[in-house]
Formats: sequence, structure tokens, C-alpha cells
Amino acid sequence: MPHPSPGPPAYLADYSRACDPRLREFLDRKGEGLASLPVDLRPAHALLRDYALRGGKRIRGALVLLGCEAAGGAREIAFDASLGIELLHAYLLIHDDFMDRDEIRRGGPTLHASLAKTAGEHLGGSIAILLGSLCEAWAYELVLSSPGRALEAARLLTEALQQVITGQALDLLAPLGPPLAAPGVLEVQRLKTGSYSFEMPLRLGATLAGAAPEVLATLERYARPLGQAFQIADDLLGTFGAPEMTGKPNASDLREGKRTLLLARALEMATPADAAALRAGLGNPRADAEELRAVIERSGAARAARETADALCQESLRALAPLPAAVADHLRDIALFSIARAR
Repeated sequence: MPHPSPGPPAYLADYSRACDPRLREFLDRKGEGLASLPVDLRPAHALLRDYALRGGKRIRGALVLLGCEAAGGAREIAFDASLGIELLHAYLLIHDDFMDRDEIRRGGPTLHASLAKTAGEHLGGSIAILLGSLCEAWAYELVLSSPGRALEAARLLTEALQQVITGQALDLLAPLGPPLAAPGVLEVQRLKTGSYSFEMPLRLGATLAGAAPEVLATLERYARPLGQAFQIADDLLGTFGAPEMTGKPNASDLREGKRTLLLARALEMATPADAAALRAGLGNPRADAEELRAVIERSGAARAARETADALCQESLRALAPLPAAVADHLRDIALFSIARAR
């Protein structure tokens, strides 16, 4: 399949330049509101502000605007909501970082790790969870203050969050049981990441603009296979990506025994001896991550995962034909960029 340039597509770069100042202004305004409280939360808020503004691809916020444009709406209708989705993403990352005990995100410390330096591990983690939940509340505030069908959009957000939280619970509990086969992994990933990364932002923006049912159906046909492909790419990055490029560790999934499609395929395709070594190393913090990666490579699972991601991406691109040409072009660029990360 064709590959885009290494940098982000122009639409994402343009959105980031427009989003970041408005998100910074919103967070600064919230910080000013903390000045009169009897306990000073401003140092913690400053760490949250840094975390939320520290890089990121801004894919989900950009998709809110593209969903709005696909339905014929002006992007300003959905801009506040797009900021809300970026804060929603920050909320989920903050909680995910804490649950996975990760200390690096986007090339800097995770929020709970930053707070632990002054407040201690338990209190720092507790404050990080609360600040993440505050981002969730702000996300709803921004969506509900949007023009258009804001209440309907907020209902979509609620449904998506129920799926994400359920998927996260399954993801955390899965390593306690036997390795999941591919269908089970795909279902967990669909709940945890797939729908909220692509389908929900597009549907939310389109809903605010009053999209016709056929537009929503087209966006769904684009988003669902792309969500799967994106998760496969993320699994590959989480196992093989260079930390200096991804901004996060590349051995945590293996050492925590995360149930991924890459792992499921490796266990199916590996020799009996390699499969046994992989099972023994999963979830073992002292396991040799390089050897586990070598087992996955030898099995052919990494190559198969890349091929599956490419096929799903092509399915996603074929769904774009009914959309306005400019919107379709931007969505095509975002799809190719999202999957090319894992090459």
C-alpha cells in the first residue's frame, strides 16, 4: 500500500496549531479558578497543564472537525467539542499510565510520576487519578457548550466511555487468565480503543452538525476497520517501537502480559518450544524482553500483523468514496499516517 511522508498530514498539523493555543487558554482559565481555594492545587494543575499540552498527534480532536465537515457543518460548530475530546484523551491516558505503572509518556514523565516526586507514590497517584477525572468533567463541559446537537453528542460520549471503561477492565483482568485467542483480543481492543479513537470523534462532530444517517453510516464503515488497524499498529509499536521515537517504553506490554493480537498470533504461529518460552515470559517483570521479541519475530506474527493492519486500512479507505473530496482526502491521509507509525 502507498505510504505517506514521515511527518503528520497537513490537516493534523494545522489542527494542532489551532487547537493548542485554545486548549492552553482553557486550561489557564481553569487554573485561575483554583486561586481562591483553601488548599493550593495550582502546582498540581501546572503539572496537568504540561501533560495535556505535551505533544500528541491530536488525531481525535481533528476527527471531530472532519466529522462535522463531512456532514456539511462549519468546523467552528465542533471546535470546542474537539478540545473536549483531547481532554477526554488526556483523562484516559492519565488513568491508563497509572494502572500500567508507566513513568514515561510523550517523552516526559507521566502525571502520577511527576506528582509522586513531591507527594509520594500513593498520594501522587491518587491526585493524578482525580486530575484525570477533572479532565473528563471538562470534556463534558466543552461538548455540552457546543452549538448544534450538543445533548445528543454528549450521549454518544457517555456510550463510548462505558465501552472504554469496560474494555480497560477486561484488559487489566485478562493477564490473570490464559492467553486470549484472536477473537477475544479483538473484542477487548474494540471496546477499549477502537470505537473511541476513530468512530466516536467522527460521529460526535457529525452529530453536532446534524448529519444524515447515510453520512453516519459512511463514517462508521471508515472508522471501524481503521480502529482495529490502529490498535494493531499500536501493539507493534508497544513491542518493537524505539522509546526515543514513541516517547514510552517498549517492553511494558510483554512484561505485564498484555493480551494483544500480536501475542495471540505469535502463540498460534510459534514452534512449541518458542510458544512455551513466550508463555513463561509473559507477565514476568524479569523476563528478557529482547528474547520475547525475537520469538514473536521468528513466529511470523509481526509480519502477519502488519499485513492485517494494511488490509484493514485499505477496507477503511474504500469506504470514503461517498464523502466530499476534501474530507475524504484528509481522512485518507490520517488513516495512512496512523498505520505507517508501526513500520
